[in-house]
Amino acid sequence: MKKLNRYSWIAIVTAGLLTGGVAGAAPQKTADFINVETPFRCSVQKAGDMDVLTTVAIGADDFQLTRFDPMDVLPRYEVNGLSFKKQPIDEALQQLLEEADITVYSEDGFYPTMDADQVYGELTDVVNGLTEAGDIFYRYDARQKEMYLSRRERFELKLPDNRMIMLAMLDALRGADIDNLQPDWKANTILMSLTRSEKETVEKLASFILQDGYLLLADTQVFTTKPRGEKADWQKVANRFGTRRIYQANNGLYGQLLTVGNQVPRQTLLRTVGSEFDLTPVTQGVAIVPNGWKMRFNVGRCAVKSPLASLSVLLNARVLSPEKVVTKLTLDSRMGEISSFDTVTAIDDELIVIGVPSPVESSEDLMMTVKLRLIRLIKEK
Repeated sequence: MKKLNRYSWIAIVTAGLLTGGVAGAAPQKTADFINVETPFRCSVQKAGDMDVLTTVAIGADDFQLTRFDPMDVLPRYEVNGLSFKKQPIDEALQQLLEEADITVYSEDGFYPTMDADQVYGELTDVVNGLTEAGDIFYRYDARQKEMYLSRRERFELKLPDNRMIMLAMLDALRGADIDNLQPDWKANTILMSLTRSEKETVEKLASFILQDGYLLLADTQVFTTKPRGEKADWQKVANRFGTRRIYQANNGLYGQLLTVGNQVPRQTLLRTVGSEFDLTPVTQGVAIVPNGWKMRFNVGRCAVKSPLASLSVLLNARVLSPEKVVTKLTLDSRMGEISSFDTVTAIDDELIVIGVPSPVESSEDLMMTVKLRLIRLIKEK
């Protein structure tokens, strides 16, 4: 049986081309850092144009995961009593396919050993069963009569023509530690290289979204606040803003989480805060995930050279009804959790975190605003 190492060779050659192949190569140019996600993620203005509840129609092919690379059908043969013991899966398949004059190539090196006793059935079913049991994929080229084995295979996920849903899937997949993602913003697809275990995760995620029918969008703004004078007081801010407009005030380990109604115009509270505190914008951006999943907004992704770049906002929200959203909000840094809050709000409310000490400047506190919006998915008839 032949062993194919072409992918390792390609990786070595490609690395040499990218680095110039010699020590002391020129540093990467700015073109290397182009990111088409960032402009949308780091602008709450586009998210702010959304209604509190937005409906998106999905087609029959949306959220379907399919193999990206074409594969030919195996010849029709009957397997009669295949048996082997403590044999690597690639060697077992080569033994099985020798009579069909098909050569097997393994692209990953060594595979675990397996046992089989008197296996019968159609060739395609047997090969599918063996590769699934071995946690590998195969591709068959009928013209060359060659089979390629690999622990990873490329798949394509089809999504509706909606950028927010694309971002939601990217966030959810990365949250599941699937990072090898290539979004095509024109075709509304995500190309990914998956193991069998990762493939199951993607399929479960897509199935959950179709059954639940909801995505959550959180547009977030982070500020630092510094008292404008010795008598600066948050109670004065609350009184000027209107205590009747503050629905809840929940304490965390540090600071408070205020729940206020939908602000029209939205900057009303910020202007009121400015009467007592100097506000300095740090970052703003959006995170979108399936209902009930954890979403993380990394401050550093949208902040420019901020000392708070290591700060992140972790949000876990579950919509029970438009008037009852169970939410846990956590502020994290490299030093660990700073503070966390639990609350139950309506989807139209806005969450305001105040009084959390800045992890980098003792004279400043953090202030954060979070506005949740609901995206409902409806199947086209």
